[in-house]
Amino acid sequence: MDVETALDMIKSEPTEEIVTEDELRSLLESNSHPTHYIGLEISGMLHLGHLLVGGKKINDFAKAGAKTNILLADWHSMANNKMGGDWERILKAAEFYKKVFGIFCPDAKITLGSELYRNNDEYWKTVMLMARKTTMARATRTLIIQGRSEKDTLHVSQYIYPIMQAADINELDVDIPHAGIDQRRINVLAKEMFSDMGFKKVVPVHHHLLQSLAEPPKDMPKGTKEEIVAAMKMSKSKPGSAIPIIATDEEIAKTMKSAWCPVKVTEENPVLELCRYVIFPISSKLKIERKKEYGGDMEYESYKELEKDYAAGKLHPVDLKNAVSASIISMLEPVRRGIKGHRELLEVFKEN
Repeated sequence: MDVETALDMIKSEPTEEIVTEDELRSLLESNSHPTHYIGLEISGMLHLGHLLVGGKKINDFAKAGAKTNILLADWHSMANNKMGGDWERILKAAEFYKKVFGIFCPDAKITLGSELYRNNDEYWKTVMLMARKTTMARATRTLIIQGRSEKDTLHVSQYIYPIMQAADINELDVDIPHAGIDQRRINVLAKEMFSDMGFKKVVPVHHHLLQSLAEPPKDMPKGTKEEIVAAMKMSKSKPGSAIPIIATDEEIAKTMKSAWCPVKVTEENPVLELCRYVIFPISSKLKIERKKEYGGDMEYESYKELEKDYAAGKLHPVDLKNAVSASIISMLEPVRRGIKGHRELLEVFKEN
């Protein structure tokens, strides 16, 4: 694949930021098979944002010629008190993640963090060297926190987290560290630290985070862009916010039916977000099925065309939601089919 085609593939949505595009172009010119990596925190049941946004971007890197890597960050999950900080539950949930991403991202190498670190003195040496070069103020800036009160509740383990993530990038010999936009501060820290320490140059890439399906807060949260995005993102801990990847057809339709989608409103509309960042990037089209008296069936081949009609009132929210539900069900079917014979992997999430 030529450089410009590979660059366009990596830049395509749901990519939101490249640090920097010129550096990425130079990397692709010198290396047609750069090493890509994304770290996944084991934080409970996967939802659409994890798989259909993050997974889609992983597949884009593979198509662009990159050697893709997924690190199942079990130690990081414990440091951040995910799954109640229960090590056995984290490991069991990691098995589910490995199965799901193995189906959706077949070209990616999947590694468990604890396997990478075991008997690895060089990794821990790097962690210590980086920790010695990182002030508490700098480490704090990498964390998504809302004000002093939340800052005072952080544990020491959460300050170690970004240092370990930066060390992961070095240990895996990564060229392109990839993450959601909410983790950009950690990747930028790694980029700056690597330069100071004489490590290889990296080009971080960050993808968009899906907005919660619930109505946005009346008073928008204050803070940096990352903090606002984190506060509004799709989350399994917020009722009506997310769609788990194991949801049944009926559950998907029910959640979509209650999703916030006001008539003619395109700004911060989570249903349109699903169209823009999931459906069109993966399927390239969206079919609307409706009775003739309501305009008959339509098929959109671009998000801009869909958004224009919705803003003009030519497309009703109910028809849009029905079409989005059908499309999501179709996208999730291969994964749901693949884990059907492995229901034991779901037991760990019942304890959540």
